[in-house]
Amino acid sequence: MMTFTVEGKLDGDVVKSCVNGTEVTIGLFGSDYPTPEEMLLASALSCMLLTIYYVAKEKNVEIEEANGYIEGTMDPRGFQGDPTVPPGLLEVNYDITVKSKDPKINEVIELANKRCPLKDTLTRSIKINIKWNIS
Repeated sequence: MMTFTVEGKLDGDVVKSCVNGTEVTIGLFGSDYPTPEEMLLASALSCMLLTIYYVAKEKNVEIEEANGYIEGTMDPRGFQGDPTVPPGLLEVNYDITVKSKDPKINEVIELANKRCPLKDTLTRSIKINIKWNIS
């Protein structure tokens, strides 16, 4: 088992998070900082690209280049309190380009698609626990 941790503190209208010793500032939509949704999408895209890299190394497949674009759609009415609209992302779309001359690249892509941890996390229901400490 592996455990990943992040700490954060509200600082005005932004959150200062400590991720593996690096401070990351996250803001609301319209601020000068990335939003939580953008950070989630950056993590999801990075995870897929790194999974492609990892599987390619495992299969001895050379990749010349891998890059991508990801977008998530959200209806802000859910965040604003409309009970008929979910408050989170409604859809996530990846657009990934991989350049390789190796005929095994399709196997790499298929395995990466199955094994990407954040794609898996986004596509299945997971247990969430929140411990509230009110003082």
